[in-house]
Amino acid sequence: MTKGHPHSALWWSVFWILAALVAVSGALVPLDRSIGAVLSRFGNRVPASNLIWVVGGIPITGLAVLGAAWRRNRWRLVLAFLGGLLVEALAKHFIATPLPKATFEPPFYRHLETFTNITPKMVLSWVAVVIPMHGASAKAHVALFRGSFPSGHVFRLTYASGAWLFRRRRWTWAIALVAGTLVVATGGHWALDAAGGFLLARALLAFVDSVSRGQSEPRGARSSRSNFRDREEAQHRSR
Repeated sequence: MTKGHPHSALWWSVFWILAALVAVSGALVPLDRSIGAVLSRFGNRVPASNLIWVVGGIPITGLAVLGAAWRRNRWRLVLAFLGGLLVEALAKHFIATPLPKATFEPPFYRHLETFTNITPKMVLSWVAVVIPMHGASAKAHVALFRGSFPSGHVFRLTYASGAWLFRRRRWTWAIALVAGTLVVATGGHWALDAAGGFLLARALLAFVDSVSRGQSEPRGARSSRSNFRDREEAQHRSR
């Protein structure tokens, strides 16, 4: 059974809400820009850092979550993952933070992203094959995603790794740090966006843990412990 404080989901959610409020206020924009300016030097010098946009896409991370749910027989992991994608989309629509300036991305990596990232523009372009959209697909991403908070790639990578490393959740900190550094270095997000993606993932993982707590034990183990408590109560009453 996954260990963790029963109120972990609440605390992670509170931290995410606080981060969202900070994003709305714009209080950390100067700090975000300073961090982005420093890390962008790495992004420009190491084009391979753009692979973060490939690895953290919905298809790869979605398959990883499905694999973890099947292995652990915890299909709530999939539902929570889908819920996280919805929260991410809503936050990016309603929290209109200024977008960072992307670093140069070689065509090879940009081509790979078309296979590993699903955007509103891409979905509407599929629909346009059947129903004429009159250019609406080209404007969909800008209309729906008005801000960059939180980082969906950091969220998905943190969540997928946490779904597999459920007994070693501390490793999600390292994975989120690497992912967050790369999305900022390539100019896709601010540091606060990366923190928001991490907090959202940990909140949902903690929620799944709290719902699943007590259900991962073998039925025999639960019944034997219940019988032991019943015997203790009977002995106490007989005294």
